[in-house]
Amino acid sequence: MNITVNAPDIYRPGIDDVVRVFYPGCTIQTGNPDIGADIKLNIMVDVQQPYLLVRGQLKSAAGESGHLEQSQLKHGINERHEARRLARLVVFRLLEKFTHGQPSPWGIMTGIRPAKVVHRLLDEGFTASEVKAKLADEFAVTPDKAELVTGIALFQRHYLADEPSCSHKVGVYIGIPFCPSRCLYCSFPAYPRDKHRQWLAPFVDALLREIEATGRALRSNPLSVSLSCIYIGGGTPTCLEPAQLDAVLASANRHLRTADTTEFTVEGGRPETLTAEIIGICQAAGVDRLSINPQTMQNRTLQAVGRQHTVSDVVLAMERARTAGFATINMDVIAGLPGESVKDMRDTMEQITVLRPENLSLHTLAVKKASRLRWEVSKQPMPSATETAAMMEIARHRAQMQGMLPYYMYRQKNTLGNQENIGYTLPGHECLYNIMTIEESHTVLGLGAGAGSKYLRPDGVYINQFNPKEPWLYIKRLDEVIKKKETGLDEATKKV
Repeated sequence: MNITVNAPDIYRPGIDDVVRVFYPGCTIQTGNPDIGADIKLNIMVDVQQPYLLVRGQLKSAAGESGHLEQSQLKHGINERHEARRLARLVVFRLLEKFTHGQPSPWGIMTGIRPAKVVHRLLDEGFTASEVKAKLADEFAVTPDKAELVTGIALFQRHYLADEPSCSHKVGVYIGIPFCPSRCLYCSFPAYPRDKHRQWLAPFVDALLREIEATGRALRSNPLSVSLSCIYIGGGTPTCLEPAQLDAVLASANRHLRTADTTEFTVEGGRPETLTAEIIGICQAAGVDRLSINPQTMQNRTLQAVGRQHTVSDVVLAMERARTAGFATINMDVIAGLPGESVKDMRDTMEQITVLRPENLSLHTLAVKKASRLRWEVSKQPMPSATETAAMMEIARHRAQMQGMLPYYMYRQKNTLGNQENIGYTLPGHECLYNIMTIEESHTVLGLGAGAGSKYLRPDGVYINQFNPKEPWLYIKRLDEVIKKKETGLDEATKKV
């Protein structure tokens, strides 16, 4: 599909995102090359005080149609942001009419963090009912998704409220970029452990140095910095040698953890790595949240996507974690895995219900550019958009039957059925780190290879920094990594 878009450059990124919701993989060009274009879109933006008008025209072999959206430029409305929204909405309505369907329940909300829009509207004084109506009218969001994201934002308000005593609350992410194997759908910078085993020891040594330096920078900061949570992810942190994991946890406790730290998570993503020894090390270090990620409870799927565990490994890991005393356990499930059916998801959720995790992270499969799946997707028996939506509904229903509430969410591009990723929790077991990170409400320091830091300055401006993703480059550039982190932390806490 070839589509020509004529619009001011400033609006093109958002318009192109909406076009790709309707036509994934299409070719989008600019200018006036009518020859070879299946669809031509013309978007015009006009300001006629106090109104902002956006007109759109769609031409194709079947004819042409137009659409107009307007907004009153009231006090406090950012004209540029409003014009971008209207331009996206015009394109959505034109293509919706042309295709006789709505391919995404999220309408023009193509960004990662839909709840941020809800928080902004709530901050402006709109009621929950008014917010849901605006999402439907102004963002073309379906009623069920408007209900979902508004409920999540309301749940989060307590955690995102300003706390004068913790004006510089931060979280820490420690990334371990090694895994037992690489999954078919994975796009993370994770390196197969056995193939890169020679880098494990030097990487851990470098990481211990970065942890110590970060702790020193936090303690020496002249302002009150409160470290509220530590999250060790990857990769698969629990694929390290027991002594190596023990050293990382001990260093985090010694140099980072304070009396203000209320949450310490370890991502034991691969159940087969959660031996009794590894779980004992986590328990002894004071880890209070453990993630055990089956992704599915179908053995044939696990083998097909490159996981090295079985359903029995999941059950055994849960038994070991409960025996060790873990009271908050998360489990990840993916809807839309190759070859899976709605029946498979129902069976997976029935088995997980028996295991009774306190957290459930429900992901929609995303076909990422850096994954093997991106190049093999045409050969894979992928579930349809309708089937994926049904899988999400089954998981949602099961979570609610267990007394869980949705408490954070984010979206990704190229997900099956344009669905979302949602975190469910039993009340009192929600993961603060997930809320902080997804809603970008606090500074988060990223340690380890491939980890990203997001510094939130007092004026609301974000500063992003990323460590080298390759373990050998991370080791080589460690001094530079530490210096940048010290500078970023100073920038985040200085007075404006």
